[in-house]
Amino acid sequence: MTPDTALHAARAPRVVVHRLLHAVPPQVLLALLLTAAVSVVIFAISEYSSGRIAQTRADVSQARRAATQVAALRNGLLQAESAQRGFLLAGSEQYLKPFNAAIEHSRTSLVELATVSGDNLEWRGRAEALRPLVEQKEDEMKLTVLMAQQGERDRAYAKIASGEGVVLMEGIAERLAEFDAVLAAEVDRREAVLDESWLYQRVSVGVVVLLNLLFLAVVANLMIRQFRLRAEHHAALQRQTDALERAVAERTSELFDLSSYLQSSIEREKARLARDLHDELGGILTSAKIDIAWLEDRLQGGDAEAAQRLRRLSGVLDEGVDLKRRVVENLRPSLLDHLGLGAALAWYVQETCGKAGLACALRTLPDDDASVPPEVSIAIYRTVQESLTNIVKHARASQVEVAVEHPGGGWRLVVTDDGVGISNFRPESLSHGLANMKQRARALGGHFTLRTAPGRGTRIEAFYPTPPAAAAGSGTPPSAP
Repeated sequence: MTPDTALHAARAPRVVVHRLLHAVPPQVLLALLLTAAVSVVIFAISEYSSGRIAQTRADVSQARRAATQVAALRNGLLQAESAQRGFLLAGSEQYLKPFNAAIEHSRTSLVELATVSGDNLEWRGRAEALRPLVEQKEDEMKLTVLMAQQGERDRAYAKIASGEGVVLMEGIAERLAEFDAVLAAEVDRREAVLDESWLYQRVSVGVVVLLNLLFLAVVANLMIRQFRLRAEHHAALQRQTDALERAVAERTSELFDLSSYLQSSIEREKARLARDLHDELGGILTSAKIDIAWLEDRLQGGDAEAAQRLRRLSGVLDEGVDLKRRVVENLRPSLLDHLGLGAALAWYVQETCGKAGLACALRTLPDDDASVPPEVSIAIYRTVQESLTNIVKHARASQVEVAVEHPGGGWRLVVTDDGVGISNFRPESLSHGLANMKQRARALGGHFTLRTAPGRGTRIEAFYPTPPAAAAGSGTPPSAP
């Protein structure tokens, strides 16, 4: 760059400003400068007000959340106390579930209350002061329920009559009322600040609007053009999004159909292989057993060593027959084809639980196995197989329950255990075995759900609707569970 070019580049902005000052009337220029100055001041005030409003709203929201947890804690204790007295008076186990749920609810509310309190030392102190009283009240209620369960109702009634629970409840109610009053006062104070901030901001915005009305004509034209371009761009993006969604839906449908087809093909191939093994290999092993028996008859009183080897060979053939039977049963359970779903499940559950040392309960099997379509039978059987395999390998459970129900319109399978549950469980990220169970249910038009929590066992539930062909044959339309 030459010196003349550099000097010209440095003078260019000054020339533009000089021309603008001469082109714009002094009154307009002054108005623009004043508007700019006022806009900057108003913007600063607005930003300050916005920050103050945001903080105040956060404080109000925190106070209301704390008040909600206070109310939840009060309701949880009252519900637990009501369920406790209902159980003591009626002696019915149906009161225990709401009692335990209310206890858990009150504990959760107390923990949430301490969490919501955050850095507010006064609130946190009040929440911590409530903790020992709530724990004492829960222990008192649990103790009376335990006495009643152990047949010591008189002691339970005496415990209640002592008034200890009433005193604890009154202390808790008093502290909760004080906490409510503190939270209500905080909400009122913060809402007054919020109203004041809103007023300041409205005034600021009003001033800005009045000052900027002169520019609306020009800005409106630019905004209309911008909105039109944005709408066109949004429409183009929406068309692209719709096209991508259709493509993804088509690919997903294709993959689902392929998965269902592969699963059905695998089951058919397993059944064919099981028949071949049973017929051909079974025939070979049976012929060998007959020949060995014939040779043993001919060698009676003959060569002792040959007879011993024949007996050993006969034992090896027995092992081969047993291995063939187990392989065939794993490929395609013969009981499922010959005796139906109920007998096949009963044999498999008892066999698996017996080897693993589990206490298993099998209930509500279909009364008429012939009514269960083959594709539903194998899906239920394979799901039970996968479930028990997972339980034996990972659950560390002591009890398992398998139930098959026919509620109408389909069949429902429920498998529960009292094991350790699945930690960090995410429904959208299933293991291979669980994904297979879900796929089997979806391939038949049903659904699959899994509920688990660490230390609380696992519950698997799958519903298989009546296939259209079976429903048409029975005259009963399929319905949702």
